[in-house]
Amino acid sequence: MIAIISDIHANLEALQAVFEDINNKGIETIYCLGDIIGFGPNPRECIQMVKSRCIFSIAGDHEEGILVGYEKFFGYKAKIIVEWTRNEINSEKYNKKENDELWNFLKELPKIVCKDNLAFGHGSIKSCTECVTPTASSCELKLIFEQFAHICFCGHTHIPGIFTNDYQYHYAGHIDNLFQVYNKVFINVGSVGQPRDGNPQACYVIFDGQFVRWRRVTYNYKKTMKKIMAIDDLDDMLAHRLEHGR
Repeated sequence: MIAIISDIHANLEALQAVFEDINNKGIETIYCLGDIIGFGPNPRECIQMVKSRCIFSIAGDHEEGILVGYEKFFGYKAKIIVEWTRNEINSEKYNKKENDELWNFLKELPKIVCKDNLAFGHGSIKSCTECVTPTASSCELKLIFEQFAHICFCGHTHIPGIFTNDYQYHYAGHIDNLFQVYNKVFINVGSVGQPRDGNPQACYVIFDGQFVRWRRVTYNYKKTMKKIMAIDDLDDMLAHRLEHGR
């Protein structure tokens, strides 16, 4: 039994609630698919928690942006967020050794992981910025499905669901958050810290080798909203979207 999380986006309250839910399920193996940082107010704490709790994490586009330059990844508002996050991790308010440990962790994140006939990426196993949306064409999906052998888990779009081998997308909420895997599938695990499917609850996946289960977890998003709105460099929109799951 494994738990797979993604797109935390520096939302500490959501991450804490998800880890508590995972603990209650008795699951010890946790994988993270990236975007630990970005948009939210607690990048340091979220990096530290993922570092200590997850077997591995993958580099998302926000990790790549903060490490190698964000010009090709983000628009103007997102660039401001990246700069704020970088400054927060570099801040002299904190111990230099701790800062260096956070940077070293980010620098060592792999782009993809393949393990036990499972593939793990952020956008896809080709690129952390590839958006595999529910409206992707069959031509696009054919190329994506050729990238992995059996099951691929990704995040990035923040929209939980599954593409089956007939290239049909099934929203997690439309299939009661449960799917039995028979054939080749591409699974989006949803977002812990910034859901965008109209449901403000944090989202992650449990996989037992046969069934994929999307878990929705209630957390104190109003606390996160207040933190965001107290930081000048973080747009208030980033707070309000949490309330509406957008």
